[in-house]
Amino acid sequence: MVEEMPEGVLEMMGAADGLTTPAGYLNSQLYSNVFPIVLLIFGISAAAWSIAGSEREGTLESLLANPVHRWRVALERLTGIALLLAVLTFVATALLAALRSPFELDDLGIGALTAAGVATFLLALLFTGITYAIGAATGSKGWAIAGGAGLATATYVLFGLSSLVDFFENVRWASPWYWLLQPSPLADGWTFQAIGAPLLVVVPVAAIGTALFTRRDLT
Repeated sequence: MVEEMPEGVLEMMGAADGLTTPAGYLNSQLYSNVFPIVLLIFGISAAAWSIAGSEREGTLESLLANPVHRWRVALERLTGIALLLAVLTFVATALLAALRSPFELDDLGIGALTAAGVATFLLALLFTGITYAIGAATGSKGWAIAGGAGLATATYVLFGLSSLVDFFENVRWASPWYWLLQPSPLADGWTFQAIGAPLLVVVPVAAIGTALFTRRDLT
């Protein structure tokens, strides 16, 4: 049944290399869907609240009335969200490593699982940073969620269609899901595509969002 599936469907499942290996199984059942989606839901929700949501609730202005720089408040909140994402990633990765033997996944080393965990964390952090930046720049929680979640969904679809449509194949390099899954850190370890590329996006995006926030009129 799997062999008869279109290549694009298999890539969206993270099963391009098959389901019969430990790496292929975990990619299809965890790293291409459940794990990153859980991190994305948490990260995007928290990032949308960090500036825009707090501003909407009326709690941000009272905080900024104190002698504290706007950029410090914004960056500390983003850092806190990143740390919480890191904790969730660490717990999930540690549990997976501890349960390798009962589930006959011993072929996967701790290094491979760690690389996959870090890559998934950075994928979630990328869209979390985009959500934060939109919220900080506009003050709209709705726009922040729409931007972060919308881009996560759109780039996932782009990655899935890249094996079915020639046009999308030519631009799939722009999808963070492609960075995560092709090649998979479970099989190829620490690659710049999975680890470095998300950082090259999230750092300037967060900086731009923070800079726009410091110049925005909150009254």
